[in-house]
Amino acid sequence: MPLARFSHLALNVSDLARSEAFYLRVLEPLGVVGADGEAGRYRRLTNQADLVIVLAQAEVRFLDRGHHRKAPGLHHLALVVPQAEDLDMMQRHLHALGVPLLGQGRYASDYRGGYHGLMFEDPDRITIEIASHDAHAYFSDGCPVG
Repeated sequence: MPLARFSHLALNVSDLARSEAFYLRVLEPLGVVGADGEAGRYRRLTNQADLVIVLAQAEVRFLDRGHHRKAPGLHHLALVVPQAEDLDMMQRHLHALGVPLLGQGRYASDYRGGYHGLMFEDPDRITIEIASHDAHAYFSDGCPVG
């Protein structure tokens, strides 16, 4: 039986043009570019390898609800970079763009082997994490990850 793989992540956004510009600007150092879409409805972004983020314009009748990471729904979007040093580059890039980091900026965690990350929010307050970790680390229950 074939193993499932991740296909894409679709995010409903309040202002498609604003979100597209934000994502392309902040994720540019990670090779993310615009792919295709339909004006006013959605825009697909990709690293032209294994990452696809679909930004979709939320319907007007739902715009008053807003997003909160602690409410049911998406908590955060995490992208992985190959080396912890790439986080330094992203931190400098985000600072140059005036994008504030959440918390104290870059951090280390014992979540997975050698886990380092940084977090920031998109224009709709969706949290984005850029992380670096050992792809062969194990969760505490002994199940391999990666």
